Amino acid sequence: MHEEDDDFDVLLLLTAAHSRREACLSSVRREVHQQMIESAWRGAMRTRHYLTVSCLDVPCVAVWMALYKNGLDKNFINATSLTRAAFKTLLRRLARFYHLPSGRGRPPKLRYYHQALGLVLCFYVGSMENSTQCMLFGAPPSTLSRSLRAAEEALSRALPEFSLARI
Repeated sequence: MHEEDDDFDVLLLLTAAHSRREACLSSVRREVHQQMIESAWRGAMRTRHYLTVSCLDVPCVAVWMALYKNGLDKNFINATSLTRAAFKTLLRRLARFYHLPSGRGRPPKLRYYHQALGLVLCFYVGSMENSTQCMLFGAPPSTLSRSLRAAEEALSRALPEFSLARI
């Protein structure tokens, strides 16, 4: 009877040790799995998930240029919410405040005032994604956001004393 109790005690000790080992292994497995997920996530965040210049049209032949030069008035209103006459009036005002670099150095992607104004208006009117706007204007995301910011700032300086812009 004593021997049977000793065997039972040994089995209990072995079972307890095995359970502790399995619990530790399970914890280590979870930690390794979590680290693998975090590593994969960091790798995915370093990967660029946006359009590159090579897949975009040159801005001078991008969709916006076709719409501006040859598009129907109803399409122009749909894209900008302005008639061509109102757009041209606002464009003349914006041109006083928006700086287009000239001279030496690399030429800007958006070379015309109407591209800058069209970018701002399409951004506010349309509910399109950044990649769609990149395709519309033929500019990569970083250039597009810089141009948009500059055009917004110029427009905010141009509108306060512009009587036609009052509501």
